[in-house]
Amino acid sequence: MASSTTESSLKEKLYPFGGELHISPDKKFSETVLIVPFYGAKKPSLARHVNFLAELGYDVVIFNLQREPRNWKLINHLFSSEMQLGLKHIWADQIQAMLNAIPGRKIVYAFSNPSASAIEAIARRNAYDIAGLVCDSGPSGDLFKSMIAYFTTEEPIRLSPLKLVASAATTLIWHPQFKIAFHEDLAKLPHHFRILSIRGWKDKIITVDQIDKVFEPHQHLDWQKLSLPQAAHLNGLKDFRAEYEKPVSEFLKEISTPTYDGRTNE
Repeated sequence: MASSTTESSLKEKLYPFGGELHISPDKKFSETVLIVPFYGAKKPSLARHVNFLAELGYDVVIFNLQREPRNWKLINHLFSSEMQLGLKHIWADQIQAMLNAIPGRKIVYAFSNPSASAIEAIARRNAYDIAGLVCDSGPSGDLFKSMIAYFTTEEPIRLSPLKLVASAATTLIWHPQFKIAFHEDLAKLPHHFRILSIRGWKDKIITVDQIDKVFEPHQHLDWQKLSLPQAAHLNGLKDFRAEYEKPVSEFLKEISTPTYDGRTNE
């Protein structure tokens, strides 16, 4: 991994939510990749993916998902611009704003459960300028179970009653009807819309069967699986680079437009 790629190719440009444009040192495709971080991630957490995509020949934009503001007023931060309840909609607002700010065609590369917000944002735009979607380690088709696993492994809560309460409350804050909502969003996507679903068989937070519950009912989509038998949650590129890079690269190239005359997407 060339650690200097993101540092030397960062272009000064104003994007919302701390967004940064990373210029490929050897641009080969007109599409720009928008990275949607996993919950709690900071931009450096995904530098490995930024480098990987930039080295493939894509310009990459990454931003910060809103978390709890310093002056937290819960009621003001649970409703989207359309007064819909839940983080799923709030993050979809952010992703939609980012897509609006990036010119030309885009590829969305989303992680964990915020992938559901990415799907919503794409559906709102009727995917008219979106070449395809990569979902790494999500979203979950059983959010409550995933939250229990999260509070077991990532932010452990030892007392079972408290863990159940925290999981139920977090599920509600994400979306009161999360499962119904993401199926409605997926149903709005165009026929043959391309999706790559990356899953680790040893993922304890969002399991393979939970991911399949999201995509399998939607036969109108052109979606495919990348299964990583030894991978856990979000560690595919980090720990299983050889198994990860080639199929992801092939998928991206299939949905991308080669550039033959320099930078056509500025």
